[in-house]
Amino acid sequence: MQKYKHAKTVTERQSENIDYIDLYNARPYLNLTEWSVADVNADPVQCGLSGSPTKVKKIENVVFQAKESKRLTDDDTELEDLIKELIANHTIG
Repeated sequence: MQKYKHAKTVTERQSENIDYIDLYNARPYLNLTEWSVADVNADPVQCGLSGSPTKVKKIENVVFQAKESKRLTDDDTELEDLIKELIANHTIG
């Protein structure tokens, strides 16, 4: 993934004002092809902001309250058990 870290389209490079001309000339795989609406024969009405309206159904504030706490040492088994517990409870993962 680090190989493509600086991969950008022409528009991205222009908007960032970063001069990597030598890098992009030496590594052509970093030049990403940029397609327009015309290139893919898309309907302009269905593109951009007008083509993807977002309607917010509901805004809900969520406040987490600590009901319990655990103290862990730097022991790997304790950390592994905690991760397993969090995955089992669907807190993470």
